Amino acid sequence: MDRRAFLAATAATAATAGLTAFPRPPAAEAAVHRGGNRYDLQRRFVDWRFGMFLHFNMGTFHDAEWVEPDQDPGSFDPADLDCGQWADAAKAAGMRFAVLTAKHHDGFCLWPSRYTSYSVSSSPLKRDVVREYMHAFRARGITPCLYFSIWDRTNGVGPKGFDDRPPITRANIEFVKDQLTELLTRYGPVPVLILDGWAWHWAFGHQSIPFGEIRAHIAALQPGCLVLDLNGLTVPWHSELLFVEETKGGVFCPPGNTYAASQGQSISPSGWFWHPSTPGSLLTAEQIAGGHLAELEARYCTFILNCPPNPRGLLDDGAVEVLREVGRTWRPDRDRPPLPAQPDVLRFPLTPVSATDPAAVDGHSDYGWNGQADQTLAALAAPVTLDLGRAFTGIDTLTYLPRQDTETPYSFERFVTTGTVTEYRVSTSLDGASFRTAAEGRWAPDHTLKQVRFRTPVTARHIRLEALAAVGDGPALASEVGCGGTNRRPRPL
Repeated sequence: MDRRAFLAATAATAATAGLTAFPRPPAAEAAVHRGGNRYDLQRRFVDWRFGMFLHFNMGTFHDAEWVEPDQDPGSFDPADLDCGQWADAAKAAGMRFAVLTAKHHDGFCLWPSRYTSYSVSSSPLKRDVVREYMHAFRARGITPCLYFSIWDRTNGVGPKGFDDRPPITRANIEFVKDQLTELLTRYGPVPVLILDGWAWHWAFGHQSIPFGEIRAHIAALQPGCLVLDLNGLTVPWHSELLFVEETKGGVFCPPGNTYAASQGQSISPSGWFWHPSTPGSLLTAEQIAGGHLAELEARYCTFILNCPPNPRGLLDDGAVEVLREVGRTWRPDRDRPPLPAQPDVLRFPLTPVSATDPAAVDGHSDYGWNGQADQTLAALAAPVTLDLGRAFTGIDTLTYLPRQDTETPYSFERFVTTGTVTEYRVSTSLDGASFRTAAEGRWAPDHTLKQVRFRTPVTARHIRLEALAAVGDGPALASEVGCGGTNRRPRPL
């Protein structure tokens, strides 16, 4: 098929492709031993099926979802804190894992961090909540995991609000890595780490605080840790698990999904953190077991139910009773087929210092929770070239994220595919002048993340993506273009 015929054919099928919410991801080639494939870990996660999200932090004590920065640490005072009570409720419900908000956007730490006084060490409690949580859940056979916000409004990592754009310094990046080191070396295995407050924030993204460096740091400390970034995406990008935040527009992981996925919802519509209205507005056991677990289980989507402790440090009696009733009525479907093969993960992304179209490397997914593009898409009328700042050896993958907006707000049913690249050429260069073709081929005309695996790892400073064909009559578009190592970490020359 020549290029003109191929373009016409892909344009004709674009509308049909857009009807499928999450097309089946590319096959993982069943090579689960390779460094970039995380199938065994992803399958374990989706087989857990049901877990507890514990939003418990400074917001608990200020009736706020996003508490203002620089609160008085003395206001964090859970007089009856009992992580064992949380774990007993999770076990009674049949939950297999839990996630605690070790640090939310205001930066208050539930562990005694060496790098800030804004933590439990300065509170009346003066106890390591993370340690108590880990011990209590492990003692009851429930796997404890952690949540960590990259955005830290008290300690200067990113803006305090939404109207300023402070520069991200090397000290900021080291601060994040230092705190992650504390969490990933003090408390034993952390099989899932949820990161937040990063790619979706308009003021800074995955490049200003370089995802590649953070991801490599996590992998060095805990190679078996899956990373989930709450970045509001419809396909996994810079993550190893898909996340759907149901509270944003009531969205559900759609039927037919085969990505390793998770969906988060709170037991109370009041919000993620505890509020005075929380005890009086709880989901019922039937809504949880029949309306969520039963539907999501077939979609390989683990349900993470948020159960916020109150200011005393306890789950409310009503929530405990609901969870107990869920445990009496729900049983996992043991006949569900195993998780399908998963695509390889770009475990070691490189952070470009610049690009011929900066929008291609701004670190944002360009997806808004209203279903529309909320960042700037890169136009690929001319090839987009990434400059890595120096030459690296061992680059084996290029990634292309198409536009992620949908035709209908708060819906994953019809994605806009106009501009999606369907035929491509990738070239590499050491000097930015002389380029050699590394790969070329075709992509499906849908919104899923595209990857190009080079036959042989390359040594390059400049990586170029050329769009040879795209859906529709307009220019080819890109949300993000990236590169790096899937099997091993590229090394600078």
